[in-house]
Amino acid sequence: MSQANVEVARRFSEHFTRTGEVDFSVIAPDAVFDNSNAMFDGAVYRGHNGVRTYLALLRGMWEGIRFEPQEFITVDEDRVIVTVRMVLRGRDEIEAVAHSATLYTFSEGKITHAKAFQSEADALEAAGLRE
Repeated sequence: MSQANVEVARRFSEHFTRTGEVDFSVIAPDAVFDNSNAMFDGAVYRGHNGVRTYLALLRGMWEGIRFEPQEFITVDEDRVIVTVRMVLRGRDEIEAVAHSATLYTFSEGKITHAKAFQSEADALEAAGLRE
């Protein structure tokens, strides 16, 4: 199942990178997106509407958002870490680059929980792994 979950994470990440939209077909309706460790938000979003709220917040803060998935790390049968390079463009056209990682938990082929971290090391530690 872990390779299947990696593929779901890859499809989810690449879809957002390509379209700027979330592929809700791979997110459980009651999924939790925990952004409490993030640099600029710190909230927890629940369900599809919560994800929409988070995306609207990002779009309100930045003129352009590009997430570039870097690595997909299998933690165990149900969890995958995705490291991301984010390119955020302000209204003044200045770009900021940040790196982050998200620990995704899966059930029945869908994302049920996502927790954002400011670094790969933090995500690995949260998953019980060391960098």
